[in-house]
Amino acid sequence: MKILENIAQEIVEKTSEILEYPISITDNEGYIIGSTDQSRIGIFHRPSLDVINKNTTVVCRNEIEKKILPGVSAPLKFNNKVIGVLGIVGNPAEVEKYVQLVKNQVEMMCQDAFRKEMVELEEKMAEMLVHQLIHYRDSEQEEKEHISQYAKLLNFDLTINRVCIIIDVTNPPSGDRNLFGDLSFQYFPKEVLSFLKLIFQENDNDIVSFLDFKRFIIFKSMPFPQSFASFLGKLDERLEKINSFLDAKYSVSAKIGVGDVQNGHKGCSESYQNAMKALDIGMGFQDHSHIHLYNEREAMLSLLPRELSPAYKQKLLNLISSLREQDNYEVLASTFTGFCKYNMNLSEASRNMFIHRNTIIYRLEKISEITSLNTSSFEHCMLLFTAIKCYEEMRASCQ
Repeated sequence: MKILENIAQEIVEKTSEILEYPISITDNEGYIIGSTDQSRIGIFHRPSLDVINKNTTVVCRNEIEKKILPGVSAPLKFNNKVIGVLGIVGNPAEVEKYVQLVKNQVEMMCQDAFRKEMVELEEKMAEMLVHQLIHYRDSEQEEKEHISQYAKLLNFDLTINRVCIIIDVTNPPSGDRNLFGDLSFQYFPKEVLSFLKLIFQENDNDIVSFLDFKRFIIFKSMPFPQSFASFLGKLDERLEKINSFLDAKYSVSAKIGVGDVQNGHKGCSESYQNAMKALDIGMGFQDHSHIHLYNEREAMLSLLPRELSPAYKQKLLNLISSLREQDNYEVLASTFTGFCKYNMNLSEASRNMFIHRNTIIYRLEKISEITSLNTSSFEHCMLLFTAIKCYEEMRASCQ
């Protein structure tokens, strides 16, 4: 068994240090795969076959002619199957009392190694499933079949409603030092992944994986109509735990992007895309929010400048070229976008922006004078609003 072969020498070295008796471990074919005397590794040990065949502990006496060392040998089992033999060399009367103890320890270590292998295999399968889901294309039938196969192996029901969550870990705002370049971060992804599983993974239909070194993804099941509202209600608390862990151990923090609730192959892919949009849009805001929820209408509005052709963008930028040259451009632009935000209602804008109504009127008239656009016209305001957003997008991308 490969698991025993991989850990045999480590077990021998650690155990012999404590017992101070020579120890050997053979595989199920009688070859020594771990020994206190490493020169014996690879040697065929015939007495081990007797132990395997009899499936019982055997006491070996000192037989010089057969070159058999005295001691006690016991079968090592995994899932009730003999996988090898443990031998402790010494006076049988002295070492026999240790055999069962060491045998139990070796078998426990094999079980633990097997569990670790299974966890690693499951993580790799989850990573493959996530990768295929987020890049899913509805037209590719073969890809859909691969996703279904991975989902079945992981007991992942694709018909259940889910929401995609993106956890983005960033450097602290202070300082230019890139903490992710430090050697201490070599175990960062696995440690964070294990912690996120504790926070988010509640059943087989929740998958937690990573997209890259510092970005993680969760497909969280939403089996009931009220599941999403309940999930959002606890999200602040979960993020607080995550950031406490990240700050204490790595001096970094995380932000979260949350997609919408969907199901199926295509739905998982779209929820991921929307979570990324929410995170991307949220990162552009100058607030201190760490949770960004996808809202289709807000997302469409925020992403509008990016969807326009370069030629059309340039026309919009030309439209406000004179406005951009003004020393008080920021004041005029923010007043106008605030006016639009509050439905072009002067009273509502004045009340929410804490600016006197006459001041807003003055600034809107000034904008009209500079741009030759009528701020009382919805069509002109729509053009002006989009032009300002294009300019802000251009400035942000240049920073």
